[in-house]
Formats: sequence, structure tokens, C-alpha cells
Amino acid sequence: MAQETFSFGTFSVDPAAGTVMRAGGLVPLGSKAFALLVALLEADGAVVSKEALIEIAWPERTVGEANLSVQIAALRKALGRAPSGGEWIETVPRVGYRFSGRQEPAAPVDDSGPQLMVLPFENLSDNGSERYFIDGVVEDIVTALSRFTTFSVLSRSATHAFVEKRLDLRSAARKLGVRYALSGSLQRQGDRLRVTVQLIETEKARQRWSERFDGELGQVFEFQDRIAEAVAGVVEPGIRKAEIERLRRSPPSVLRAYDLYLQALPYFRGTSAEDRNEAIRLLEQATESDDRFAIGLAHAAWAYERLDTFGSGMSERERARALQLAERALRYSAGDPLVDAICALVFLNISGESERSLAMLAEAERRCPHNSTVLSLCAFANVMAGDVEIGRQGFLRALRIAPGALDNYELNAGVAIARLFQGEFEDSISWSLRSIAQNGDWLGAYWMLIAAYVQLGRIEQARNVLSRLMSKAPAMRMSDIVRLRHRYADRFQMVVDSMRLAGLPD
Repeated sequence: MAQETFSFGTFSVDPAAGTVMRAGGLVPLGSKAFALLVALLEADGAVVSKEALIEIAWPERTVGEANLSVQIAALRKALGRAPSGGEWIETVPRVGYRFSGRQEPAAPVDDSGPQLMVLPFENLSDNGSERYFIDGVVEDIVTALSRFTTFSVLSRSATHAFVEKRLDLRSAARKLGVRYALSGSLQRQGDRLRVTVQLIETEKARQRWSERFDGELGQVFEFQDRIAEAVAGVVEPGIRKAEIERLRRSPPSVLRAYDLYLQALPYFRGTSAEDRNEAIRLLEQATESDDRFAIGLAHAAWAYERLDTFGSGMSERERARALQLAERALRYSAGDPLVDAICALVFLNISGESERSLAMLAEAERRCPHNSTVLSLCAFANVMAGDVEIGRQGFLRALRIAPGALDNYELNAGVAIARLFQGEFEDSISWSLRSIAQNGDWLGAYWMLIAAYVQLGRIEQARNVLSRLMSKAPAMRMSDIVRLRHRYADRFQMVVDSMRLAGLPD
């Protein structure tokens, strides 16, 4: 009997689910390439003849060996090189192929975080002529979501297999180990199209999010792109919030690295010294539980960095620890764009590596353009050390694609910083006030509000805001603002001078 899952290198292959995962991220494979991979893995290093492989991939059909060669080439490209530098799949001349990598027992997939299944969308129109559009929308959504690494997306083939068995959602999700499902429908009314999408927590069949999109039939491709972008932007923070709530509802007896990471996130977003210290404590526990858990390592480094940005500074030991964690996170990230983006921010803010950070962030955004955290970190680095307008546009896009994200007060403050540096002081005030309305404890918004009032000559209003700031952070001094100056471009001097003119104590 074949084992349920296979593991080699950083890969995990689940024949029942039809998935290939690399370090928690989905590796897209066609059905024939997947069938060939499973057959080679099941042979456990033995040679599988070309005839046998053709029969497996093309049952009851007559095809030439060229078709097999094409699929093997596609499989090799998807898997990349083995750690030895050779191919995972070895050609045995005139005979067939064999899997040359050493298989290991697969790690439990539950440790890699939640899984999402995207169900086929329902056509509510009078005819089936829009089926191509529905399929295109679903394909684009799956592609966009597959770029995220904080959750994994089940392959469409595995989802369809369970849909065809007409299992109810809970039963299908339980069999597949899936905690979230995305469903939708399309309805045509004349030249208008309406698409409705829902994110469902499968355990209790609870709807977490729903959105309706309207567009015109003549702009079908632009409409399709807009839906994929919007859905991808909202699903990731929605799942993150649901996962935190799930952990609170059912605290595990033995916490894994992933659970500790989830527990730390609310404290990580907190604004008090106690919150920051608790986030570090939990994230350090996560790294002790799994010293290769890249997203936990990256967040631990980021948590230390926030001591310097929003606290009273870091000791040399804490500074060294943050950089050590960031470099280790990169070593085990397997190209995770979110990990890369977080580490880039740490390098910018702790060691002032602006060129390296901007390059890393640009690449992270290219690989995962719908992640609001990646977008916001890239935007911040540009506003502070790169191109201010590129940064402003990045913040606005992050707000547009993830309007319900928990950290949007930071994004609003980011736009305020950009407008301050662009000399648009009234607009900067407006964005700072939005941030404060969302989270009145976020100190950065007060800095920008004070600076904008000072630049407009409204010193009394600046001092009133400073008084509110000091009631929230009574230990803050000019040295805390000056300390940040070395990280960023000369434009930040405006903030330093404004805080001094408003009367922040030395």
C-alpha cells in the first residue's frame, strides 16, 4: 500500500489531496505531471519504465514518448535542482526514469498553517455562456492566493474530486484537512455581470467575509483582474484574524511554533511596552520550538526592531539578536516574500541598509503583489529612504485591496508621512487623524500630525497634540526621535525639527 504522503527536501506530496507543497507553499503542477511524480515516488528509487509511466499518465490512450519527455521536463522545472545540484528525477537511458532523491517521513501538514479550498463558482445566469468567465475568475483567484505563504491553497483537481462526490462542505473539508473555503456565484443581467464571493470557516460553516462585484460584459478581462486582486487582498488578513480567534477558542495543551506565533500577533500589534515585551517572549518561544520556522523568526526580529522604533531603544544585545534572527529567517524562508519583506525592514531600520532593503522589498512585491503587509513595508521603505510617491501609491493600494486589515491605522499613518514629505500638510493632517481614529495609541500618527501643524505655523495645535502624545508615552524624549534620523533620508529631519519646535523635552 502506498504511503499517504511523501516528503523529500522541502517538498511534501499528498496523493489524496493532489497537492505538492514546498515549505508550506503550493507548487502548481498539471494532472499528468503530478501522476508521474506520484508513480516515481511510489517506486521508491526503482526504475519505472516509459511504457508504465505513459499508461499511468495517459490511460487507455496511445501517445508517443515525446509527450512523456515534455511532462518530465515540466516536472523537473517545477521541482528545481536537488541540494546536490542534480535532478530529482534521473533518466535511465533506453529504459525509463527513477526518483533519485531520498524520501523521508512527511511532516504533519497541520504544522504548516491553515489550508484553503476554492470551490467552483455557481452560474446563476439563464444559460451557460458565462462558464468561461467563471472558470477564468476562479483560476486567477487560485493563482493569486497561491503566492501567499501564511496559508496554502488546495489544488483545483483535489477540490473537484470531492465536489463530484457531492459531499457537504464540512465532510469534504474534514477529509481534506481544510479549515477555510472560498465559494462564489455569477449572475448576468443584460450586459452587466455580478460576482459574489464568500470566505467560509468550514468547521462551523461560518461566513467570515462576503463581497459583491459588478462589472460590464465588454470589460470582462479588466473585471476579472479586479476581482482576483480584491479577493486575494482580503482573504489573507481574514484567515489570519480567524486563526487567532480559533487558537483563543481552543488553546492547545502543547503549543507548537505556529500556535505561539499566532498568540504573539495581537501583542505584536499592541502599542505599549508590555505588549512589545510579551510579543518578543512568545516569538522567542516559537523559535525555540522550531528554529527553522521562518515567519516566526522574521516576526521575532521585527518585534525587537519595534522596541527601537516605538520604545526607548534597544541594547546592543537586542540589536545583535534582531539581526541574527532576520538572517536566520532568510536562510530558511525558501523565498517566502513576506519573510523577505519583514527582514528587509529590519535591515533598513537597524543597520541602515537602504539599498539592500529597497531591492529586497521590490522583489518581494513582484512575487506577492496582493499581500497588504508586503505592499505596506515596501511603501514605508520608499517613503522613508526611496521614492516618496512610489511609497504613497503603495500604501493606497494596500488600503484598497485589504480594507479590513487589522493594521490599517499604520497604512493611514504611512500616507500621512508621504504627504508630509511632499509638502501637502493639510492632506497629511487628514490622514493622521484617520489613523488616530482607528487606533488612538499609535504613536507614529501623532508625530506626523505634530509635524504637519508645525509646518503650517499652527504651533498651538501642535502643542495640544504633543500633550496628548505625552499622556500616552510620558517617557518619550527628543533622543527617541533623533535616534531614528540616521536610518532615513534627509527628509526625516523635518520631523525632528518639528517635534523640537512643538516642545518635546530633551
